[in-house]
Amino acid sequence: MSDFLSKFNKDNYDKLENEQKSSGGKNEPKSENIQEETKVEPAPSSSSNSENQTTQSRYYSNMAQRDADTGRSDEEVEVDPDYRRKKRRKQGIIIAGSVLAGILLFFIYYQMVHVKMEDFIGKPVSEARTWTTDNDLEMELTQEYSTEYEENQIISQSVSEKDKIRKGKKVQFVSSKGADPEDVIPLPDFSLLSQPDIENWIEENHAKNLKVVHEFSDSIKEGEFIRLEIRDSNITAEEYKRKDSAAVFLSKGEEVFAKDITVPDFSNKPKEEVEQWAKTNMIEMEYEEEDSTTVEANLIISQSVKAEEKIAKKDQMKVKVSLGKATIVPNFGELTPDEASEQAGLMLSVKQKFHSDVSYGKLISQSIEAGTKLMGQEETAVTVVYSLGRPYLRDYRGQLDGDLPRLFYEDYQSKGANVNYIVKYVDSPEIKGTIVGMSAFNQFINMTYTVEVQISRNDSASPISVPVPEEDMGEGE
Repeated sequence: MSDFLSKFNKDNYDKLENEQKSSGGKNEPKSENIQEETKVEPAPSSSSNSENQTTQSRYYSNMAQRDADTGRSDEEVEVDPDYRRKKRRKQGIIIAGSVLAGILLFFIYYQMVHVKMEDFIGKPVSEARTWTTDNDLEMELTQEYSTEYEENQIISQSVSEKDKIRKGKKVQFVSSKGADPEDVIPLPDFSLLSQPDIENWIEENHAKNLKVVHEFSDSIKEGEFIRLEIRDSNITAEEYKRKDSAAVFLSKGEEVFAKDITVPDFSNKPKEEVEQWAKTNMIEMEYEEEDSTTVEANLIISQSVKAEEKIAKKDQMKVKVSLGKATIVPNFGELTPDEASEQAGLMLSVKQKFHSDVSYGKLISQSIEAGTKLMGQEETAVTVVYSLGRPYLRDYRGQLDGDLPRLFYEDYQSKGANVNYIVKYVDSPEIKGTIVGMSAFNQFINMTYTVEVQISRNDSASPISVPVPEEDMGEGE
């Protein structure tokens, strides 16, 4: 601008004016440019139209003065008639944009610091915990028993679904601990219920410790009730609580197995080998013992199912086990006591007893019947009893009374005769304690008999010298 004013003097002005005249006004600026130069953005104002007009008048006066000072007084100023309308429109757009931008910024900020609550009722606690952690919320969890919701499912929440909650805030949840285990739920008569009814009852009553167990049965149809077992035998069905362990057994019907087990040849095999095979293959094996002169004891003689045939699990099978060579018990009534003692293969015990009806030397009894086959050492023990006839009372005079208990036991009582004695002390020249008389002696008596024994009570008699046998004298020497 300073360069322009320095050049703008009288001579230059005249020269410029002549050039414009010669050019016919070709260099005259366009009205659009004039309009652009004259358009100056006034400061936004809320004044009335009269004030705006005054301001515009002053503005145009100043412009005219400026043009006069710069030699532009001859130029015309054109005013845009839509200026006000455009200006107001532009102002409205700016204001509306600012408001929308503010609202948008507030909305974005609100969305950043708030989160929309989801519905977790009936869902696992883990899902609610994960969601609160991911959304910067604090979870507060309490538990209570419920029959409506399963264990660890959400029962309620402090913030409703779709409500906004600020991040960092606390959300309270109540979760289910399941049904109360202390509740008493009397058990019905399961024998009157079908399998679906039993399973529905367990589900409806949340009896998780009551299990349904299926097992095979040869006598009860499939699906029918077999038995009820409560682990604690002191608890009755009417006192049953959810915490108590119990099982309802239902039948799976008869178990049918395929015949896919090959039977081996057990001939001359040990019994233990058969037992192990039967246990491994679940075969119901029956063992029958039999003596044999050709097969050793405890070895298999024969089997009911032939070798290489196929059988199924739980099929029945029989094998004969050898007891070895049998010992046949003889008829000891045909043998004398001496002959009986010589019988081989038997653990024989020969006894003799008094008998009022069986004559001397005859058999009274034998512990095992004649013709019986005996196997093994324990089974071959046989006791036979021969008769001594009627008891014979011996003469015990000259013996001492101290020997009487032994003599009567050995001679009579141990051999089945009930012979006793009574003592009577008498005056006698014999030494005290010597048997000097008997009411009976040297005669046959009944099986039950009592004899009187007379004993000397003379304690002043000289002792009787008892001769020493020659054999004893020889041993002393």
